[in-house]
Amino acid sequence: MELISNWAEQNASLRPRAAFSIGVFDGLHLGHRALIDTVIKNAARLKAQSLILTFEPHPLQILAPAAAPPVLTTLEQKAEILEAWGLDRLGVLRFTREMAAVEAQKFLYQFLGKFIEPAAAVLGPDFNFGKDAKGDAASIEEWLNQSNPKARLSIVEAIAGQNGLFASSQIRQDLKSGLVESASRSLDRPYRLLGVVKHGQARGRTMGFPTANLGCIRQLIPDAGVYAVRVNLEEQVYAGMTSIGYNPTFGEQPMTVETHIFDFERFIYGQRLSIDFIARLRSMIRFESPEQLASQLDKDRANARKALEQS
Repeated sequence: MELISNWAEQNASLRPRAAFSIGVFDGLHLGHRALIDTVIKNAARLKAQSLILTFEPHPLQILAPAAAPPVLTTLEQKAEILEAWGLDRLGVLRFTREMAAVEAQKFLYQFLGKFIEPAAAVLGPDFNFGKDAKGDAASIEEWLNQSNPKARLSIVEAIAGQNGLFASSQIRQDLKSGLVESASRSLDRPYRLLGVVKHGQARGRTMGFPTANLGCIRQLIPDAGVYAVRVNLEEQVYAGMTSIGYNPTFGEQPMTVETHIFDFERFIYGQRLSIDFIARLRSMIRFESPEQLASQLDKDRANARKALEQS
C-alpha cells in the first residue's frame, strides 16, 4: 500500500483512476470495514485503484479542542490495518482551519479532482465536509456527474453488532468503562495501545513483578484496572498483564500504564511497544501492604494466563 503523508503536495500530473472514500475512520471498526471493502471491490471491478482519504489530526482537535474525542488509532495504525485489508493508497489530508473554510465544491476540485480521475465513490450514511459541513453525498454526486458521468456513488449503511450500530463513539465508551472485550468485538481485533517504555518507580521489580511503564501515549487509555494483554515488541509477541491506575496502595496520583511481561528479563527503556487488551481481570484496589498487593498480583498473573489461553 502507498501512504501519501501529505495528499495536497503529491504529483498532480499523475491523476490515476480511483474508487475512493473520505473520512476520519478513527478506530477502523467493522462498520468502516464494510465501507472500505466496498471501495476495494469497486476498484477491482473497474480496474482502478482503491483510495481512502483521511484527516490528520482529527478535525475537532483543530476546530473545538475541548470537544475533541481521544483517538482510537494513530495514523501509523490506520496504515497498517488498511494495508492488511488490501487497500492500494492511503492519502492524508492535513486538516487546518483554512481547509475547514473551503466550500464543498471547491474542496472536491482542490483535493480530489486535481489528483484523481474518479471511478466510483463510497460514503457512509451521514458524511459531511467542507465549510459549515454543508457538503454531503449530493455534493459528491454532483461533482462526479461533472467529472466522470460513468462514476457512481454508493452509500454503505451503518451495520449493527451486539451493542447496536458500530461506531467509534460506542467503542470509546466501552473502553472508558473497561469493557475491552466489547470494544474488541466492534473492532474485530483487540484494542491496541502504542507507547514508549519510560522509567518508573521500579517498585514492581522489588516485589518480583518488573513492569514496563508506558509513556508517549496519544490514544484513549482504557479505564483503571488490571488487564490480560499481549505485548508486541520488536516483532515478537509476549503474554502479560497491564495495570492502569494511580497506584492507590502507595498513595500516588499520576495515572500510569504498567505492563508486567511474563517470563521476560530484558531492560527495554526507550523502546516502542504496543499492548493488545484481551480481557479485564479486575478493578483497581487499594491494599493495606505491599505484601497483600504482591499476593494479589500472583492471582492476577494466573488469571491473565488463563484468559490468554482461552482467547
